[in-house]
Amino acid sequence: MAKTSRYPSYDVWEEHAAWDPHTRNIVGKRRTPQVAYRFFTKKEAMLLQSIVSVLVDDHRLEVLTYVTQHLDESAASPIGEAQRKVGVPPKQQLYLLGLAGINEASREKYGAEFPGLKREEQQAVLEAVAAGQVPATTAWAQLNPVDFFTKLLRDTVEAYYSHPLVWSDIGYGGPAYPRGYVRVEKGLVDPWEAKADGE
Repeated sequence: MAKTSRYPSYDVWEEHAAWDPHTRNIVGKRRTPQVAYRFFTKKEAMLLQSIVSVLVDDHRLEVLTYVTQHLDESAASPIGEAQRKVGVPPKQQLYLLGLAGINEASREKYGAEFPGLKREEQQAVLEAVAAGQVPATTAWAQLNPVDFFTKLLRDTVEAYYSHPLVWSDIGYGGPAYPRGYVRVEKGLVDPWEAKADGE
């Protein structure tokens, strides 16, 4: 299924020459992420990528690879978390238990692991996790599924909307440094910003 966009002819990357070198380098790396996981195993990363695809309803490999890579880097980072609810395990443990729990719930309900399920079955599993309506299997006996889903969804959306292809989809003009946005009045756009087809 191809993503539909209000701005099908817009590509934010076409403006990258106007960005400062540091920003251009950061955004450029998002376009071509390296498939090298530091925290997750390859199997865990592929499971995570399958889950992410359902959460954001996107099949584009370059976007899904980037989001999965971002989540892996976050889990591998020694930087602590700003806040964590009492009783919620650290992000590394939370992710490992949560991913195991997704596969356990998938096997319980459909007899196969999550990546092997049909799309509607995958959606049903994630809806059950989000609602906390999953059997208390090995992983879920140690982790509240709602806590895992909340963290996963937040982290996924944060990464997804930092990818330049998604910026193009929503008409976001990307970093404006050093030129800045000039036409900031309601209804006005700078010449280099996205315009919906037909406008």
